[in-house]
Amino acid sequence: MKRTFLAFISAFLFTATSLAQSPCSGSSAPGATNPSSQSASPSATAPATGAQSQDQNPPDQSQKDKKKDKKKKKKDKGSADDITVPTSFSDAVAQDVIQQLTDGLEGHSERLMLSTFDDNKMDGYLSFEDQIEAFFQKYDSFRVHFRISQATTEGDKGVVLVDIEMEEIPRSASSQPVRKRDQMRFEMERGKKGWKIVDLRPRTFFS
Repeated sequence: MKRTFLAFISAFLFTATSLAQSPCSGSSAPGATNPSSQSASPSATAPATGAQSQDQNPPDQSQKDKKKDKKKKKKDKGSADDITVPTSFSDAVAQDVIQQLTDGLEGHSERLMLSTFDDNKMDGYLSFEDQIEAFFQKYDSFRVHFRISQATTEGDKGVVLVDIEMEEIPRSASSQPVRKRDQMRFEMERGKKGWKIVDLRPRTFFS
């Protein structure tokens, strides 16, 4: 009986010791981390490629709109320039044309002076062009003073009477300056390039 009791006590202690030393399969050791908690969710860490690509590559619609605006401004500007050409004859129109003719003379610019004439509407323009070319070759410079005494309208034409004085400086140093004074009559018409001279009298004044 005594041996049986001691054997039971020994078996009980062995079993208790074994249970105390074996780790619990259901619990985790202190300080251990759960692998699943360390791995981040792919959906949380994945870059928003769609949003970034939209920011980095914005649509080019705004650039197209800017180009359209520039073309529209250029077109509007060209229309505005056409509107600035007076449709009716006036003292201001006469002043501008005669002033441009004077600028061509005093600047010794044959091209600028002839630009005030309409080569399509002016009778004998080619002969007049040759006359002006010889005129510029003969004289080195010009000094001009003019005063518009009258500007009227005759149908589609503007008629201007101009009191003009001109000093012509010859190319030859031995020649004396030539001074002229006369009242000239200019006829002007409006064309595609504005108001131009279509006739003048006397034409021999520029010779």
